[in-house]
Amino acid sequence: MQARASIKSESLALQVLTDLSEIAHLSGEWNMLLARSICNRAFSSAQWFIASCSANPSFQPHVIIARRGAALAGILPLVLIEEGTLATFPSYLTDYSDAIVARDDFTVVAGLLDHARVEPNGHWRLMLRHLRRDSNCMRAIQLQENGSVAAAAFREMVGCHYLRLPATYDDFLRTKDSRFRKRLKRLQTLAGDRNFVVSELGPENFPADRLPDVFLPLHLARQTNRSCFESAAAQTFAREVIPDLFKKRIVRACALMAGDGVVAIDLYTMGDQSLGAWNGGFLDEVAYCSPGKLLINAGIKLACALGLGEYDFMRGTEEYKSSWAGDTRSVGSIELSIAG
Repeated sequence: MQARASIKSESLALQVLTDLSEIAHLSGEWNMLLARSICNRAFSSAQWFIASCSANPSFQPHVIIARRGAALAGILPLVLIEEGTLATFPSYLTDYSDAIVARDDFTVVAGLLDHARVEPNGHWRLMLRHLRRDSNCMRAIQLQENGSVAAAAFREMVGCHYLRLPATYDDFLRTKDSRFRKRLKRLQTLAGDRNFVVSELGPENFPADRLPDVFLPLHLARQTNRSCFESAAAQTFAREVIPDLFKKRIVRACALMAGDGVVAIDLYTMGDQSLGAWNGGFLDEVAYCSPGKLLINAGIKLACALGLGEYDFMRGTEEYKSSWAGDTRSVGSIELSIAG
C-alpha cells in the first residue's frame, strides 16, 4: 500500500537504534511514553521487545524513535527478519503490536512510518502484523489515505472476543441469564467442596521469581500439543519477562489454590483501559470443576475492581468465549510500500 502524507508535518528528530544495549538504555523513557499511550503495557514494553530479540537471534533490532527536542515522542519497535529484507514487529508471544506515542499523536506515527518506508534503511518490505483496526498505526494510515483504501489493504488474521464492562461485577452478573449464573454457582460449589480457593496472586504475597515456574508446568500440562511455550527459548523468555512485569502489576495473575499449592492459573496483561487474558493452564485432576471458567470469572471480577472498561479475551474466537463476551474485534496486518 502506498502511503500519502496528509497529516500536518512538524519537526521531528528521527533515529534508528539497532543495538540492544542502546535500546536497554532507552527503556526508562520508552516505558514512560508507553504509560501515556493506548498500547498494551506488557506487549509494547521495552522489556518485552528486548527479551523477544534475545530469544530470537534471527531478529535484527530496528527501532525507530522520534524526538521533539529532547523529549521522546514516538517509538516504532521493528525488527528485520528474512536476512534483513523484511521490517516487521517482533510479535513474539504477543496479541497486539503498535507504534508507541502519546494518545492521538498521529503526526508522530506518520513520521515514524514514513521513516520506516525509506529505502536506504535496507529492507525491501514493511509488514505491520498483529494490528487492531483502532491501533495507532491503522488510524494514522487512515488519516494519510482514503479510509476505504486503508480498510481494503488491511488483512484480517484473527478475531478477538471482548467484554465491555459495567460499573461493577454484580452489574455484569445481572446481564447474564439464570442458566449462566446457575452453572457458574455450581462450579463454584464443586471447587468449594474440595476447599479450592480462587484468588489473585500479587507481588506482595507471591514471589515474582516463582511465577514462571508455576505457570509453565500448568500451561504445558493443559496445552499438550503445539504450545507456544514448548520451546526452550519461549520458556527462557517467560522467565525473563514475567517476574519484572508482575512486580510492576503489568502482568496480573489469578489462581485456583489448593492450600498453598496452585492447581490452575491465568495470566493477564494490562491494556490502557483493559485486562487481557494472555495464557493459562491447569492440572487434569481439577478439570471436573472447569477451572478455566472459574478463572475467567475471577479475571472479570478483577477488571471490574480495577475500574477498567473491558475484559479482553484477545486472539481467538473459541466458542466458549462467546458465552461471556458479546463483542468481537479483528486483528490483522497491512503491508506498506517502500519509497524508492
